[in-house]
Amino acid sequence: MKKSIFYLLFLFAFNFIYGQTNVSGGLFSNTTWDINGSPYIVTDDVALFPGYTLTIDPGVIVKFDSEKKLIIRGLFICNGLDNNMITFTSNDSSPTVGIWDGIKIENAQGGKLIGSYIYGEYADQFIRIMDTSNGEVLNLNNSEFKYNNFVFYGKDGSSSHQVVLDYLSVSENISAFIYAQNVTLTNSVFSDGEKGIHGWEPNPNIFISDCEFYNFSVYPFNLEGVIDNCHIHDNAVGIKMKPNLIVKNSTIEFNTIGIADDYPIPISGANIYDNKICDNTEYNFKHYYSYPITIANNCWCSEIEDEISETIYDGYDNVDLGIVTFSPFNVDCSSSLATNDVSDNLNKIVFYPNPSKNIIYFENDSFKYIEVYSINGILIKKEIAENNLDISELYRGVYIMKIYNEDKTNYSLVRLLKD
Repeated sequence: MKKSIFYLLFLFAFNFIYGQTNVSGGLFSNTTWDINGSPYIVTDDVALFPGYTLTIDPGVIVKFDSEKKLIIRGLFICNGLDNNMITFTSNDSSPTVGIWDGIKIENAQGGKLIGSYIYGEYADQFIRIMDTSNGEVLNLNNSEFKYNNFVFYGKDGSSSHQVVLDYLSVSENISAFIYAQNVTLTNSVFSDGEKGIHGWEPNPNIFISDCEFYNFSVYPFNLEGVIDNCHIHDNAVGIKMKPNLIVKNSTIEFNTIGIADDYPIPISGANIYDNKICDNTEYNFKHYYSYPITIANNCWCSEIEDEISETIYDGYDNVDLGIVTFSPFNVDCSSSLATNDVSDNLNKIVFYPNPSKNIIYFENDSFKYIEVYSINGILIKKEIAENNLDISELYRGVYIMKIYNEDKTNYSLVRLLKD
């Protein structure tokens, strides 16, 4: 018997009694896990070997026994549909956070993951990038992750690999992303954890735009890169300043501390501009060191310098600290991102909660013509609403609401997240 056959580790046994497919060992050919074999139970580690592709079809459920993992050394394609997601979860009857190991991308051997409309829960490190490599190793969109220790775990060390993330819902995990580098993140909501995104510090190549971050008990960011047009609210600290961090066109509000300059070496505040920094419960800005810093060209929701100064902790409050200069400042906050406000021609309609499970409520009771589209532009729902809208029939995911004014002369597009 050939050695390659003798040591074949892959087990693919369909169990008709329980209606499941048990899998373990090596994948040495192109393989598809289809809906007929679902759920797939990973009873021992599964490894996709270089040069081959593992494809998972929409609607498939993959369950992992405790401490088991999926190792990717080839191409892993898992594209679900907006109404038929792919699920990765624990096989335990009472799962806990981190009970199964996760998906390990061994990118130095050619590992790459392309996915959409997937749901992942209860992993220790749901997706981990193991190696240094070039090119794109992870491209993921329209997906949701809950109850993991780490959703994404990057390479701890310099690498040129690329990560593209779009339209994600990441909530109720311990940490969202550690050792992030070379990441483009857009149109996503991160919430309800201890830490959000931690960058691999010598590499500032992280670009985050059009996202929302809230309810992090430590911080949503500890990184260098660009944060543009984001809503950052209800965290312990909204922004931790770093030397090569740029924050612009964003709303930073209702955090305990809006922005914390706790970096021991003097850094420039010029990289933080054109933001709305208001209504943070302890301080809008807190300085921790003796060097002076200028953080100008932001809106503080006041035109009175003494009022703004009261929301900033610096040398005027503690002589051991340097002075924070916030002038010149913007008096118009409208250029910054608002929470869920639509445009002025719709009279600042606000809806909540977002994300929502069943019903969203509007603060403005005027009649609204609403169209709800899937992320790929398909009309899902059309309704006239006044003070609320029932979205219970929608599948979990990200949608776009097109809200017209009463005479249908104007409209705005607003992101809606269905939980």
